[in-house]
Amino acid sequence: MKHAAVRLALAAALAAVAAACTVPRPVPPPSQPRLVFSMGPEASDADDHRLVREAPVRMLSSWYNGPGDLAWMTGWRTTVVPDAYRRGFALHLIVWSGDPEGTVSTPYGTACGRAYPLSDRFLADMRELARTFAGTASGPPLYVTLFTEFQTFACTDNQWNPDPRTNNYWRALKDRYLDAVDVFRSTAPNARVSLGWGGWQHRWDSPATGGGRSMFRHFEDVMRASDFQSFQVMHSPDAPGDVRAMTEVLGRYGAVMLAHYKPDHLDADVRDLFTDSSVRALTADGLFAFGFMDAPSVPETGPSFDLVRSAVTRYAR
Repeated sequence: MKHAAVRLALAAALAAVAAACTVPRPVPPPSQPRLVFSMGPEASDADDHRLVREAPVRMLSSWYNGPGDLAWMTGWRTTVVPDAYRRGFALHLIVWSGDPEGTVSTPYGTACGRAYPLSDRFLADMRELARTFAGTASGPPLYVTLFTEFQTFACTDNQWNPDPRTNNYWRALKDRYLDAVDVFRSTAPNARVSLGWGGWQHRWDSPATGGGRSMFRHFEDVMRASDFQSFQVMHSPDAPGDVRAMTEVLGRYGAVMLAHYKPDHLDADVRDLFTDSSVRALTADGLFAFGFMDAPSVPETGPSFDLVRSAVTRYAR
């Protein structure tokens, strides 16, 4: 009995020492942050870009620039669109309006801005686009960026209320946006819709006119009614700064897409934006997708291509 007690005491002491000396099991690193990458400017040829062929780019972007595009684009309904969905691509439709600015009648009074978005035919055209790009509810999504760079559509840019005619235009545009959201949701079961901001809006503030950063709060209602948020960055002197700032602002209202990126300093931007810490911070703020605007945005040969391909391969969802 005496020896048994000693053995038990010794075993307990050895177990205590072993527990104290146990090396902690390594903690696995956090999962790699992921993004959906897209290429434009039209789905009919974007998938021919070398980046799409050699890296996991899984979304194709297409620009609708006005009624003149409707005839050829609706021809994709039985060709380009179902083929892209069949191959597992998501589609991204970017709706822009570049018609001249002028006097427009609205329910809020006389306004000044681009007429097409407020015209009688606009919603009918959006319904045709929704039919063209519609997929199944269980298939790849259709993302829609409506009114990209919309802050330039009124006669006075980037300000909510610099004068009554501009303010009337924004009020009418918000109504038209919500109507178009309903059109896409009711016509395309896979549609998810956003309002497209220009990526410069965060750079200054003018509370008196609702300009700069103060403009965001005047569109909170439509952003909260959206499925995601989107913005662009084109020829920016500080693209990484714009990407981070806009993602932080828009991420308060939902998931964020960089709808179309066209760089002046591609290599520097990629090295700055696409690191583990940077992508992790951006995705934490809400960024889920990054769109290259067109083929010239990414050269198909040389070190710049290799750099982008490596970044996309590492961070693609």
